[in-house]
Amino acid sequence: MLSKLKSRVVKRIGQIVEKLNELVILNEEVENAYKKASSKLENNYTKTYAKEKSLERGEFVRFLKNELTKLEANDENLIALKRKFHMVRLNFRKFIKIENDAEFLGKVYEIEVLSINKYDDLLSQINLPLTLCKLLLKQRDFLQARLHVMERGELVVSSS
Repeated sequence: MLSKLKSRVVKRIGQIVEKLNELVILNEEVENAYKKASSKLENNYTKTYAKEKSLERGEFVRFLKNELTKLEANDENLIALKRKFHMVRLNFRKFIKIENDAEFLGKVYEIEVLSINKYDDLLSQINLPLTLCKLLLKQRDFLQARLHVMERGELVVSSS
């Protein structure tokens, strides 16, 4: 009986670690996309916005990795997941590429929607540690607020 319970707990932790790893990867890729975009974009507003968002996502990554480290100590299947995470990274990288000013707002909107969905997916997991849950809610709510600003048309790219 005790071994079945332990097996279920380990499985849940493994699922949380997997989803948290995907969220870390997404935030790393978003951070990199914003960094690259800030050097390619011509509009001063979009350049500055991209730089700020890159720094913000870098901070998200640091906090998430800290929580991930706490959980990974309890997970035994990390090696098996590494190959999968490489494919996840490549898929995110293709999706969030920002090429120019004309597509900037559309891509930022898509990135925020994808991010919020990933946060919600992880938040739906049973037995999330309280500190992780609070961190995820804080970051998700921050992204959601920005999405609402965009939906109201308050985030507008002005010409240089």
